[in-house]
Amino acid sequence: MNSTNSHSRLAIVGVVIISLFSVLFIRLWFLQVVSTDTYAAETKANRIRVISEPAIRGNILDRNGKVIVKSELVNSVQVRRGITDQERKAVVPRLAKAIGKSKKYVNNRLDSVKFSPYQPVPIITNVPYDTLVYIKERPELFPKVDVVRRSVRVYPDGSIAPHLLGYVAAINKEDQKLFPDDKYGPEENIGKDGIERMFETELRGKPRERKFEVDSRGRLIRVLKDQPAVVGNDVQLTVDLDVQRVAQESLEQGMRAAGGLKNTGEKRRYENFKASGGAAIVLDARDGSVVALASAPTFDVSRFTDGIPIEEYAKIKDPASNFPLLNRPIQGQYAPGSTWKLFTSIAALESGVVTPEEVIYDRGFVEFGNPPQRFNNAQKQAHGAVTLESALTVSSDVYYYTMGFRFWKYFSNRNTGSKNLEKGYAVQGVAKRFGFGQPTGIGLANEATGRIPDESLKIKFNSQSPDPFAKEWLPGDSANLSVGQGDLLVTPLQEAVAYSAFANGGTLYSPRLAKAVLSPGGETILRKLPIEKRGQVKLTTAIRDAIMPGLIGASLPNGNGTASGAFAGYQGMEVAGKTGTAQVNNKQDTSVYAAIVNPNPAPDTDQPQYVVVVFVEQGGNGGSVAAPIARRIIESLNGNPNPAPVRLVYNKND
Repeated sequence: MNSTNSHSRLAIVGVVIISLFSVLFIRLWFLQVVSTDTYAAETKANRIRVISEPAIRGNILDRNGKVIVKSELVNSVQVRRGITDQERKAVVPRLAKAIGKSKKYVNNRLDSVKFSPYQPVPIITNVPYDTLVYIKERPELFPKVDVVRRSVRVYPDGSIAPHLLGYVAAINKEDQKLFPDDKYGPEENIGKDGIERMFETELRGKPRERKFEVDSRGRLIRVLKDQPAVVGNDVQLTVDLDVQRVAQESLEQGMRAAGGLKNTGEKRRYENFKASGGAAIVLDARDGSVVALASAPTFDVSRFTDGIPIEEYAKIKDPASNFPLLNRPIQGQYAPGSTWKLFTSIAALESGVVTPEEVIYDRGFVEFGNPPQRFNNAQKQAHGAVTLESALTVSSDVYYYTMGFRFWKYFSNRNTGSKNLEKGYAVQGVAKRFGFGQPTGIGLANEATGRIPDESLKIKFNSQSPDPFAKEWLPGDSANLSVGQGDLLVTPLQEAVAYSAFANGGTLYSPRLAKAVLSPGGETILRKLPIEKRGQVKLTTAIRDAIMPGLIGASLPNGNGTASGAFAGYQGMEVAGKTGTAQVNNKQDTSVYAAIVNPNPAPDTDQPQYVVVVFVEQGGNGGSVAAPIARRIIESLNGNPNPAPVRLVYNKND
């Protein structure tokens, strides 16, 4: 019995062993015969390395062909990958001392995973000449350290238009998601914002691509492919570099001067204006081209290209610096104050609540409601008998409060026994037609949309309030909206676009930043960039003609308009403008001015027509601060490349 069991067990073991060897044999046969080609290909692929080297990035030019941003070859210190631990230990402290950096900085660069393992590690760019000579003449002290020429992005004046131009910096995972079809090296730079981002594909060009075969230890065997780089194309902007520079200078001069002004109004009386930020915009009203776009405070964009120091970035982000990275022309949201009266005027004339000739008596205040609520002019100044034209010129709030109350009566059943929302919300309707409450389409990132208030917005804001009036559209809401106050918010660019549509007779354009893509060096136009019309705004010639004289009067040199003081002695293209002084909770007033330069160009001519808009946060009166800033910018549009410094004026009204 035992013998039989032993034989059975041996037989089973034998079968198992034979089965295992059979499986092993079959697997070896499969690998060596059937899958030979597949694994050979995989093995070869594991031995192939592809290295991408960035092309020289294209230039960014202004509308006249002046270079705003370029790429230059500079001296760069780099360390070869073959450096031994012993060499590194000796080289790092010497190199750190030579280039004025810490040992930690050099070691961090050498250990960074963002650099290709098959290329030298760039340590520092733009090396001073004496440092270059010192390193090159001492190879025994700096083994495997090379000084080479490398392309870097150069902003000749880093403070010019940084919010518009953007900058380049090292690519990250989020960037890769936006450009999934493009191959970027781990150490390659990419456009991070502004024009650099919008035209990344055109500016980047095509990188040099090299394919190598390496051995099992990663050492080079041979070069399989070397495809040369293609230089990036140039991009020509609509921006005029000279006007842009004047716009930035004027904004900074005006804000600095406003800081020395005493507030003579009732609110925070005799306190100096903080002038904490501002925006200045110049648009070509004929096609929406951006001639200048300035934001203050500003920053030096060139500091971002090679990695801004942590301490410097922390200072920029500190609220005490007043948010220099904020692109105020498109991200700042403000009550426009009396510059809004243009759109209230259009609504009032269209809906028939007033005629151009109607006279309204301005006693300095007006009362509405039961019990009566009093609404005052700025400084409680009385203007007497005013019509539409004179109300715009002297900025009579009483006139526009009256318009607001007339709109509200249509909304509240007081006229006809039923709500007439079209007339009750006439101002809101005009605002939407002229592009408020929506992006302008400029193409820059994070554009704000502003806010057009109505009863639904009040209900949304006050849904938890026990006060029933908090959810109703009241006479004061219509009155405040009519003078550009209340819950209304606009961006400076929205206002510039809307004023442009009024100026040109009703064409609403998307602001255009670039004219064309050019071949490297700007020799050939490769692609003209289109003018984009968003639509045709309903605007009759009769209404435009009724409103324009009041705007011209407001800025008439030596006249009685709210901006006349700012334009004293001015000679040049005619200006039609409107000042604004917007009240802000717990802050000083916002100073605003919007102007049409050459409001009535000769028909069938190529005469220019511009819109200039200036906002100054906590800057006080529109006629005292924003209008003088705009006046200096307008001087540059008249051909003066170096206008006299901004001179603020005292204006007790708007």
